[in-house]
Amino acid sequence: MAGVLAGMCTSLSTHPPTSASVSEQRLSDEELLRACASGNRDALRELTHRHQAPIYRFLLRMMGSPEDAEDAAIDVFVKAWVNAPRFQFRAKVATWLYRIAVNIARDAHSRKKGKVQQPWPEAEELNRMAVGSAEDDAVRRLDQDQESARLHRCLAKLSESDRLVLVLYYLEDREYDEIQRITGLSYTVLKTRLARARRRLRALMDAGESEVDS
Repeated sequence: MAGVLAGMCTSLSTHPPTSASVSEQRLSDEELLRACASGNRDALRELTHRHQAPIYRFLLRMMGSPEDAEDAAIDVFVKAWVNAPRFQFRAKVATWLYRIAVNIARDAHSRKKGKVQQPWPEAEELNRMAVGSAEDDAVRRLDQDQESARLHRCLAKLSESDRLVLVLYYLEDREYDEIQRITGLSYTVLKTRLARARRRLRALMDAGESEVDS
């Protein structure tokens, strides 16, 4: 993916690089985004280099498909480039990139609700979200593939909004205040939605992936 994004960065602008590269200058994210707003492709390349891995990982967890996640990650940085002149610096640049990623994932989800997705990666992290996993390590290792697939199916049955808060809080390790800025939810709504999402996931796991009433 890095090569694809680097090629995208190069093609976005013909603005010549500065005498000292932006990576050598150790610019902050905010300074990089201001440079992007001025048409500096090197700034976009550095911003992409810093944030492409977590953005791609987040999108993969939300979308399930590596190909879809890669396309979406490219879209995130294209949109960041295009919208850089309008950024108001009221939030961290990283938070803003996540907000862009959330919107792209939501749009993709709306278009592809019926698409069959591949099992999610990093099964050991997802397994920690499951309830009643008191088995010893040897048994868990033997059942890992089957359990991961089952958990993926349960997560896929959740609404996009429930899956979003679970991914951000448990898998991305985001704090409440940052999730609020990413999702636009108030603290009360976020706390309620997270608790609800946990209950629904638990119910799906306990009921053998049966449907859960809203």
